[in-house]
Amino acid sequence: MTCGNLSLLLCRTEKNEQLCGLDMKIFFIDGNNLMGKVPSLSSRMNSDRAGVREDLALRLDSVFYQTNNKVTLFLDGFAGEKIRTNKTEIVYSNARPADILIKNAIDRAKNPRNIVVVSSDFEVFNYAKKCYCEAMKSEDFIKRYFRNNEGKEENERISSLEKQQDEFKKLFGIK
Repeated sequence: MTCGNLSLLLCRTEKNEQLCGLDMKIFFIDGNNLMGKVPSLSSRMNSDRAGVREDLALRLDSVFYQTNNKVTLFLDGFAGEKIRTNKTEIVYSNARPADILIKNAIDRAKNPRNIVVVSSDFEVFNYAKKCYCEAMKSEDFIKRYFRNNEGKEENERISSLEKQQDEFKKLFGIK
C-alpha cells in the first residue's frame, strides 16, 4: 500500500495549502477500538451492539457538531438498523476488518496531513504515522473530547437536579 505521497507534494506550497483546506481536519475513527476503551460502551458491547454503535455515533456528532471537521467512523461487521447522524459518516467493513478500510482510506486521501486517525491498534496507529497522518490513541481521544463533553453534561444534570430540589422545597414548604 502507498501513502498518497504524490498528493503531499501537491500541497507543499503556501498557495496550495489554502486550497487543500489545512484548517479542516478529517477524523478516521476505529469505532470498535474506541468503543472498547469507553467503559459505558464496552460493558454493553456483547448485549447491545447496535445500541452501543448508535451511542458512539451520536457522541461523536455532539463532539464535532459546531466544527468544520469531518468524521468517518469505521465499524467492524455489517450494518444493522440505520444510524442517523448529522456530522458522522459511518462505514461498515462487512466481512473484512475495519483496519483495512482505514488504511485504504488513508491511501486514497488527497492530503494525509489533514487526517487524524484515532486508534490504539498498533498496526493502524503506526501506518497512520508512516503516512504523515496525525495519529491519536483512543485513550487520548477520550480524554480530549469525551471527558470535556461529559463534564458539561454532568454540570447540566446537577443544575437540573438543583432546580428540581428547589421546586420540591417550595411544594412542601421547606426552606
